[in-house]
Amino acid sequence: MPQATDLVIQNAAAVNKTFTLINPAAGDNAIATWWLREGTINGAFPKITILARATGNNSRKSIIKLDVPYSYTDTTTSLTKVGSAISAVVHVTVPNDFPESLKADAVAYLKNTIANVAIVQAVMKDGVPAT
Repeated sequence: MPQATDLVIQNAAAVNKTFTLINPAAGDNAIATWWLREGTINGAFPKITILARATGNNSRKSIIKLDVPYSYTDTTTSLTKVGSAISAVVHVTVPNDFPESLKADAVAYLKNTIANVAIVQAVMKDGVPAT
């Protein structure tokens, strides 16, 4: 199993941001959690969670979730409030009989599609279909 550590991820301005490991997964069906500790309350921190498990049908599944909320100051109470969040979930299923020699390519295709394909980024950014 990979060792859970802090994650350094660039933002839209190409600035490295550190998502701090809050808790590693305790094994299958347990969630590892990272927070980008920016803002005044932890409810408004961007968060990444990852869960991995056996599916029971001769494969394994990982579920990677990113939540990016926004916060604002309530003008009546002066308290920080949490608004809505953009949420993304990636489900990855790896059949047990899938060739090891092809796994790196599959990961690269997913990573580079999200990182480098403008139409995918536009769909993600605005939640509209690619027509």
